[in-house]
Amino acid sequence: MIREVDLVSYLPPFLADYKETNVTLAAENPEFMLAWQAADRALRNEFIETADESGISRFEKILRIRPYERDVIEARRTRLLSRWHNEVPYTMRMLAFKLEQLLGGSHNFSLHPRFKDGYMLLVVVYSTDDSQVGELKYLLETILPLNMVIDIIYEPVTSGLTVYGGGIMEQADILELRQI
Repeated sequence: MIREVDLVSYLPPFLADYKETNVTLAAENPEFMLAWQAADRALRNEFIETADESGISRFEKILRIRPYERDVIEARRTRLLSRWHNEVPYTMRMLAFKLEQLLGGSHNFSLHPRFKDGYMLLVVVYSTDDSQVGELKYLLETILPLNMVIDIIYEPVTSGLTVYGGGIMEQADILELRQI
């Protein structure tokens, strides 16, 4: 929240008539503007969702995460959010929620638990972007128990999709017969 700074407006009416005071305060306005900008930046960097480059790097240092060279700030932010908000107990619903956050929606993956045969989980990822592979493996290793077998299948998504639609319409007249 950047404020417009006008120190002259804070003067009492009897001091507002003096030119020296007005000029001095008008010269100090840019310095106060810089102070407001620094305070706003510090406030935004307190939260992962609103942090800039320096705030993201500070959170990465806290969590001991080394960013990849080709990572954009949003990928780094997603990685931070997935590691920062680890809630216990881990359930299938929590795993699905974490995967939604990491992969960008519930339509980008599917979970197929096979608990009747043993402790097995099949995760199918529908994506052509392989930038989240390491983070996906880390997430599954930290959330799922060690005695569970995890299979990850990457299904490439085609860029072209053909959708066919059709319809049918029917009209009927309903006659009511009564005996006279």
